[in-house]
Amino acid sequence: MIDAILIDDEKSALITLRNDLRAYCPRVNIRGEFTKGADALEFMTEKAPDVIFLDIDMPLMNGFDFVREMKQPVLPQIIFVSAYSEFAIRAFKVSALDYLLKPIVPAELQAAVDKVIYRNTMLFNQQVLLKNFMENGFMEAGPTGKIALPVNDGYHLIDPVHIIYCKAAGAYTEIVLDNEKSFLISKNLGRTQELMPADYFERVHQSYLVNVHHIKKFRKGESPVAVMANDDIIKVSRMNKDRVAQLLGIK
Repeated sequence: MIDAILIDDEKSALITLRNDLRAYCPRVNIRGEFTKGADALEFMTEKAPDVIFLDIDMPLMNGFDFVREMKQPVLPQIIFVSAYSEFAIRAFKVSALDYLLKPIVPAELQAAVDKVIYRNTMLFNQQVLLKNFMENGFMEAGPTGKIALPVNDGYHLIDPVHIIYCKAAGAYTEIVLDNEKSFLISKNLGRTQELMPADYFERVHQSYLVNVHHIKKFRKGESPVAVMANDDIIKVSRMNKDRVAQLLGIK
């Protein structure tokens, strides 16, 4: 669920927007409805919502004035709702998430709410990964904790010693383990490498990040490869083969 407040000087517009959200966007929890921006600002001093549906053309304090007055440490997403299209460019200049024209088209309202949910998910992912990085330190003897790897339905908590290698899959990365099935995470290989303990993992190829403790055979040659503990054969780039050999104590 995402928390929202609605701001419009016309009560009929608030009622219409409330009904549309309840009908088409059940994941939105309406925490307040206001006809005056000042009242909304006072309400937000206790807890800011995730998103504000905000009219622009209002007396005393218009939508742009309201945005300037917000002083939250983490600002909510703004979806402007207006009967006038001429404000759109200015709205996006103040980093509005979306701009909906009255009367609101249900599909456009749903798409705007989906943007809020996506942004919140990305922010949550970043916060969890930062917390994981700060709390799950890695000692010389090995990792002391698990790492949180983002998957479609949440996070997979993994002890990195069980990761044999990581394989690039476009914007995703395949995690191959020695104690359970492989799975995809929603991070590219470069971002995945940032999560792994450097003493364990080596980028041997643009498509592969390997746990050096799971390499059981290394063929240097013209087409260097590493044979992993599960017998998978991993390509090693020519520019990386000497470093890999050195890590393995091969001269």
